[in-house]
Amino acid sequence: MVSYFIIISPPQNITDAVKLLEHELYNLIPGAKSDQFLKAHISLLKLNCEEADTEIIKLVKKAVEICGLARFEIELNGYDIFRHGYTSDSLVLKIRYPYPITELHKWLFNAFKPKHKPQKITPHLTIVKDIPHNKLNGINLSGFDYHHSFLCDKITILKKSSTDTIYKPLFEVPLP
Repeated sequence: MVSYFIIISPPQNITDAVKLLEHELYNLIPGAKSDQFLKAHISLLKLNCEEADTEIIKLVKKAVEICGLARFEIELNGYDIFRHGYTSDSLVLKIRYPYPITELHKWLFNAFKPKHKPQKITPHLTIVKDIPHNKLNGINLSGFDYHHSFLCDKITILKKSSTDTIYKPLFEVPLP
């Protein structure tokens, strides 16, 4: 059994900026769970299945082609807090115009899970996840009000086998 993770990867300057924001939050919240392997990304779809690299790549390419989206700009629009019930919170960066990302997700979901009802997603870029619930209360988060944009010109497929601790790049599907 393997896990495939289909994502949008921002350029290095944004990845570096998000890593700095992550470290800043860890300084403000002692005991927050550090995920040193988490690299800034926008999630599109995660799959757990038997190993099928060629088929996965083929289906992602087909979904991107059918979707018909060309390269598009992603605008990061300040921070938000995602509440996960009463257990934890995540500090994330909002996406100003999420439509192209939700369309990509819809087409990928249809390619891999055609008999299931599509999940609704709120596209975002995570700064820190799994923060103990309410630890963000009372903290001045104005320093996390990050605004930047980048061109989305590819979709990245990552893969993690049962013996791996982190996802590894498998393939990049260019957008026309």
